[in-house]
Amino acid sequence: MMGSGAARRLSYGLAALMGLGAVLGLLGLEVVAGTGGLWRHTGTDGSQNLSGHLAFQADAWRWPLLVTRQLFWPQGLSVAMTDSNPLASLLAKAVAAPLAGHPVNLLGAWLGACWLLQPVAAVFALRGFGVPEGWRGVAAAGAAGAIALLWPTMLFRLGHVNLLGHFLLLAALGLAARAVLRPGRLPFLPSVAVLALAILTHPYNFLFAAAVLTAPLLRAHPAGRAGWWREAGRFLLILALPVLLFRVLSGSTGGADRGYGYYSMDLLSPVWPQLSGLFGGAVLDGTGGAYEGFNYLGAGVLLILALALALGWWRGWRAGLPLLILGLGLTAVAVTPRAYAGGHLVLPLPAWPWDQIFGIVRASGRAFWPVGYMLALAPLAWLARRLPLRALLPLLALALGLQAADAWPLLQQVHQRLAEGEPGLPPLPAMPEGMTLFRTAPVCPAPGLPSSIVERARLQAVRQGAALADIRASRQPRWFNCESGLSDALELPLRVGEVRLLVEPAIAALRPAALGDDATCRRQGAAVLCARGLALAGEVLPPGDALPEARLPEALGTGWVRAEGLAWTEGPRATLLFRNPGPPRRLRLALEGIGRRAGEARAAELRVNDAEPVPLSLPDLAETVVEVEIPSGPVRLAFDLYRPVDPGARGLAAPVRRAGLRLRGLE
Repeated sequence: MMGSGAARRLSYGLAALMGLGAVLGLLGLEVVAGTGGLWRHTGTDGSQNLSGHLAFQADAWRWPLLVTRQLFWPQGLSVAMTDSNPLASLLAKAVAAPLAGHPVNLLGAWLGACWLLQPVAAVFALRGFGVPEGWRGVAAAGAAGAIALLWPTMLFRLGHVNLLGHFLLLAALGLAARAVLRPGRLPFLPSVAVLALAILTHPYNFLFAAAVLTAPLLRAHPAGRAGWWREAGRFLLILALPVLLFRVLSGSTGGADRGYGYYSMDLLSPVWPQLSGLFGGAVLDGTGGAYEGFNYLGAGVLLILALALALGWWRGWRAGLPLLILGLGLTAVAVTPRAYAGGHLVLPLPAWPWDQIFGIVRASGRAFWPVGYMLALAPLAWLARRLPLRALLPLLALALGLQAADAWPLLQQVHQRLAEGEPGLPPLPAMPEGMTLFRTAPVCPAPGLPSSIVERARLQAVRQGAALADIRASRQPRWFNCESGLSDALELPLRVGEVRLLVEPAIAALRPAALGDDATCRRQGAAVLCARGLALAGEVLPPGDALPEARLPEALGTGWVRAEGLAWTEGPRATLLFRNPGPPRRLRLALEGIGRRAGEARAAELRVNDAEPVPLSLPDLAETVVEVEIPSGPVRLAFDLYRPVDPGARGLAAPVRRAGLRLRGLE
């Protein structure tokens, strides 16, 4: 008879061999090395992640450690906000890049770790639910490892490499199940380690792993209320240490965002065949964003779950009540108050106030991930304890065959994308050599063709050593807004060595004369490249209309509405765009601030071209004269206004809904 130690070693060894086979057979060494296949033709999300990863390594060390000025130059940005796997980025910058002498892609190694550790962590979680020792336990462990590698939700997530860290959720589930189903409590150091790894790979990994670890708090504590409060304080410390580490390294914890209720999960998603090799079926998506709630369990897991329920697994619900409560809570977060079933709205409750509470879980459909693993592993462990080996083995063989057949289309898709990269990518424009700064417009591109071109062009610029003036981030900096980024791309004179990429609709708004006398713009397919001091390929764009001299109303750029002889700002950014034909001189502006409340001065910033901004404090509704030095050639003056107000709330008759100042004249 096999001893418990031997069964445990054999179970984990078998899982490790499965993971290694997946790394070698599915990923391949080129992908793991970060050089071939997927990394040659990355899609939109992958390009964003890799751009931040490589740009971070190209910069000097700064404080906070995860911040680099190569992104959002010159202000800088934390690579945690570009989903660039802070852990892999730190290791690459500290170890791999110095050894190689250039930035190195360690995201491939992260992919390899995800596939290697996925079945091992599944065995750890399975054993947390209790399996018999001996061959029945080994058979259940082999099935758990195989199911984890054939997990449809993980296979569906390949486009976002950092969200493939499901082994962290499985590790948290194993810790929580042990604490709930056996006398004891969460181990302190392993729990902190799992959450620290999770938060340094992706915030969603941390949120869901932390949610799983709350399960032991949902049971009655043996020591009564006092013991429960001690355990709760200990758990808060387990949570706080990884968050504090992230805050120190990144300088920010991000924040909430819009989208809760849109990126939700369909109620039928776990059981309805989607992208199934056995039954076909498209992804259930009643909102347009419910693809984030793709959580199909697979035919093999559904067989195991159905058989366990038929044999009475549900009768032991009291022992696992904390896990049951946790699962129901995560499912409710994933479904959101506007619940869909089969793509049809069945519960049309208002999003407020839940969107204020769960706004940080923007892609809420992902919250079901730990629940899916619970529904697979808990009944598998129960069947392994209940059934004899002669019945267990055929059942597991049938379940694995069904799971593999069901996941086959997703496996093929994953293999193809890993080997060849994202399919159907549009061609990139030819980027010139020698560029030092790369800026794009629009900076908030819509999904589809423009977004794909912009993100991949940014990655190409980073690979050529350029800094990025803008990048798509999961949480944009507080000082950034789309209006200012777009006006910078269209109106700022080009620096020597700078390249600017424009796609529609920004191309239609371009005035090449604003970019400088020696700037050139050339069209290449769906994009336009503009540069100064660099050789560009493509069709030359005509210079267009010349810039006016500094006089009203001709000099008004973006963000103004003119009425009754005054120019009102509309929104957080307004610009003046003109040409100074002579030598540098002083420009006098007559301005009138509009405070948020009567008598409150208007705070603003005035920037001449790309010089450092000058802070302004303009008295409320009183004319103020401001003088600035302007260079020769194209001049762009930008007013940045913090929280413009509704003039109607101030009793002002205005042609705009959000105003910060009025321009009376300039000379």
